[in-house]
Amino acid sequence: MNVQLNLRTCIILFFLFISTSSCRKQPDRALIISKLKNSAKLATVEYVVTKVISAKDKNWFAKDAYFFAETEAVIKAGIDLEKLKEEDIKIAGRKISITLPAVEIINFSYPAEGFQVIEKYSDEAAIFKWNSIDVVEKDDLYRQGEADIRSTINDLGIVKTAQTNTRLLLKKILTLSGFEEIYIDFKDSDKDMETPDKQLVKDIEELFSRNKN
Repeated sequence: MNVQLNLRTCIILFFLFISTSSCRKQPDRALIISKLKNSAKLATVEYVVTKVISAKDKNWFAKDAYFFAETEAVIKAGIDLEKLKEEDIKIAGRKISITLPAVEIINFSYPAEGFQVIEKYSDEAAIFKWNSIDVVEKDDLYRQGEADIRSTINDLGIVKTAQTNTRLLLKKILTLSGFEEIYIDFKDSDKDMETPDKQLVKDIEELFSRNKN
């Protein structure tokens, strides 16, 4: 499995704060809280994960059938600022301390456009028709590839990267808003990071478990 990291910061927040009081004025607590909460889901990191899937249909009398393909998933993680509570923000003059919600998966996509057969190594149909890799088996392979990617989310370093990006972005924004001392922390997640449609993962795993039996 290959992971390509593509960092994207939410520029919208930057422009939201440009109109805030200049550094010569006292930062407005109500305005800061309002704009943070209205920013909703701040996507701070995007991972493009590729995985090669493969299958072999063995033929004892003739040529074996092989299938190799590359799949791609896009995972976006960040902070849901709608979960930010007023007590999570403490302001004293030009000093601000913020405890942000835990990093979570904002979006997971596994589009069919990201599937690409590796023709160099694929020979999907053998001499006999019953010894070929059919559409149903390919669909199962693609679903298994998705389940495998989802199961590795906690090992991709998403939390640390998202926290770093969020901290850098908010420090710039809050500095423009007039704050001179800025402290940003994150709440601990009480569970492993999960994709929004975790039930789908369970369904896929159950499907493959039945097929193996």
